Amino acid sequence: MEIKLSEIVRAVNGKPLGAIDDARPVNRVSTDTRTIEKDDVFFALKGPSFDGHDFLKEAIEKGARTCVVSDTKRVTAELKKTAEFVEVKDTLAAYGDLAKAWRLRFRVPVVGITGSSGKTTVKELVAHVLSQKLKVLKNRGTENNLIGVPKTLLQLDASHEAVILELGTNLPGEIERLASIASPQIGAITLVAPSHLEGLKSVDGVREEKLSLLKAIDRGGVIILNGHDPNLSGVKSGVHRVVRVGLSKEGCDVIAEQVWCHEKGTSFHIGAVLYETPLVGRHNVQNCQFAIAIAAALGVDDDSVKKALSTFKPVPGRLSPKTLAGIYFIDDSYNSNPASFRAALETLRELKIRERKGVVCGDMLELGSHSEELHRQLGALIAELLFDYVIATGPLSAHLVDEALKHGFDPQRIRHAKSSAEAGKFLKETVQAGDRVLVKGSRGMQMEKVFECFTTSSTR
Repeated sequence: MEIKLSEIVRAVNGKPLGAIDDARPVNRVSTDTRTIEKDDVFFALKGPSFDGHDFLKEAIEKGARTCVVSDTKRVTAELKKTAEFVEVKDTLAAYGDLAKAWRLRFRVPVVGITGSSGKTTVKELVAHVLSQKLKVLKNRGTENNLIGVPKTLLQLDASHEAVILELGTNLPGEIERLASIASPQIGAITLVAPSHLEGLKSVDGVREEKLSLLKAIDRGGVIILNGHDPNLSGVKSGVHRVVRVGLSKEGCDVIAEQVWCHEKGTSFHIGAVLYETPLVGRHNVQNCQFAIAIAAALGVDDDSVKKALSTFKPVPGRLSPKTLAGIYFIDDSYNSNPASFRAALETLRELKIRERKGVVCGDMLELGSHSEELHRQLGALIAELLFDYVIATGPLSAHLVDEALKHGFDPQRIRHAKSSAEAGKFLKETVQAGDRVLVKGSRGMQMEKVFECFTTSSTR
């Protein structure tokens, strides 16, 4: 990084604990001693289950030249002999402040993407589309929080021509803080729906949190919204261009028509242009529309967008196909909330096939006091959609099973398992070659163990 230590001190409003050497180069900024390199600046972050101050000695031994700390009692006289230290009130806040200062050094368009579901797929779609013409920086995986977003921005350099950031949240104020750090010119909100209700309390709380993104978008910037979401229908701005995407002419600016969903992907028209993508499901048409609208805002031509969408590979664990032992799985096991679960069920239902369709599902977590009600709603939907069999696991999914039975689902075709591994064993007893099976559940449910029952010798 071309930055002096004194510039870092000013950016984080820090207090040096002794003299600092501005002549020495700063290599990188790090929060993880496992990847520390010579002349790195180490931020000692603190969280519910970790404290970076416990690793000051290790960071220095691995080559850190400076440590940014909030607990000066942990800085011994012995440590001061081997490294420089900068005191701040809050190391996480300081880390974000540094990322913000670094980002503002570059005249580069930044896209901020948030929403209750779909934001990772949209982020990956946008990055894939833009990379046809531009050098793109994006979050790795789901590094979308108060650590991951600054980490991404601190990798920005003069070669980058666009930055694509997924912004996540589970507590009020996080999106506003992340957006402030990122300073985007383009913002996208994929959906407002029940998610992370333990922290955000209600759908109104989710809406307020997601809409806080708009506060940070530059005047004259672009806001891209889900045109079908009633929670976003009243959003207006006098200083931004608002673009709504969807499958209906009513209330949408970018309209997808002639949608065809099949096992190998989806096709649709926007105007006279035909787009094809390996992504399955009607909701993924709208995810593609977000990418198309963002690319248009940045001047990428239709032909490049078409080519990119046709070569996009589904994000693992998000409605990605997987074939094991002759069984065709739809792997949506990375995470789950009511909106994404409903979309996955509808995707399975829409497949025009003769083979049987099954569902293996786990609890939707972090829904707070709404958990039972929301699981019951999905149970009623499952009964309505008449899948050939359902296997549910987790204490909350017991409500889903109960509600499905109340709505007439055949008790011979639905089972409740104590764990995801047991769900996998139940599936092996039920499934037939050629079946299409959706696997869905929150990350904490470890739904990948369902697949392990078809790949490990101990369960064959």
